[in-house]
Amino acid sequence: MTENDQSNRGSALGRRAFLRTGTGIAAAASGGISLLTAGTAHAVVDPSQYFVLGGDGDDPVVRRTLHQPYWAMQSFAFDHVHGHIYFVQSKPGSTTGDLWVTRTDLSGNVLGSMALHAFDHGSSMGIQPDTSGSPFIWLAGDWRSLTTNEAPNSHTICRIKYQDDGLIDYHTSPGVAEFKIGLSDFLDCPRPSIDPYTNRLLVRYMGTTSPWRLALFDLSDVIARGINDNTRPLTKRALPTNAQLGLSDSDLFQGMTSYGQYAYLSYGGPPENPSDPARPSYLVRIDMNQTGGAVQREVPDNRG
Repeated sequence: MTENDQSNRGSALGRRAFLRTGTGIAAAASGGISLLTAGTAHAVVDPSQYFVLGGDGDDPVVRRTLHQPYWAMQSFAFDHVHGHIYFVQSKPGSTTGDLWVTRTDLSGNVLGSMALHAFDHGSSMGIQPDTSGSPFIWLAGDWRSLTTNEAPNSHTICRIKYQDDGLIDYHTSPGVAEFKIGLSDFLDCPRPSIDPYTNRLLVRYMGTTSPWRLALFDLSDVIARGINDNTRPLTKRALPTNAQLGLSDSDLFQGMTSYGQYAYLSYGGPPENPSDPARPSYLVRIDMNQTGGAVQREVPDNRG
């Protein structure tokens, strides 16, 4: 199986969100919408504030050119300790899993880049700060076909060390820390993201009990024991389907991030014809303490 997330729009979860302060859980409980009745989650994540997705927001790096000007930007993440942004790009139409990583300052000025072979489509990533200009990057990896009749896809989560002008091949280079997925409800297509506030790893994956699922771990537990049921995820839950979110099948998953008890996901797709106007994309806020089709908030972004 493969995930149809081959879109050049990338994720843009940071463009228009700001943090709700002062109202805490009361606002989270009363301000969201629920498409289905929420049930008890696999575990309970400590209450947290959340980002408000409405309003104009801002984009400090809009229209900046990355290392590969004609490759599609797929995801980005911040090194909040050293003030850098890391962008992942994939080549449109490519089936090799090759990526470029571009390092910029907070204004989008390019500081360096790195090439990756046979990793993933790049639709989600995480940054684990280390030394300045050389954090650990978490990505999906092992891009290959499992059978002769199956399109290639990624099957693991991995951690690499970013280095300006570096080159890493997933299958042949040293320095690739591979985390195979040992969850009992895991089928394929894992995608990682890191919450730097809580130091947690969020994994989206194709599940055996529901089409798509989320699992949340303490990052230190994953590094010590891997991604499996013995690591004891903080919580697991099903993702609402596109129909439950009020989206069409052509509104494809584009990326995710998390903060505290909430996950944020981006959906969208290209116009039917290249000359058509850009279609709206959507930001979705999901409470990890809820289950099934429950969703806190879904907001359209019509700016393309």
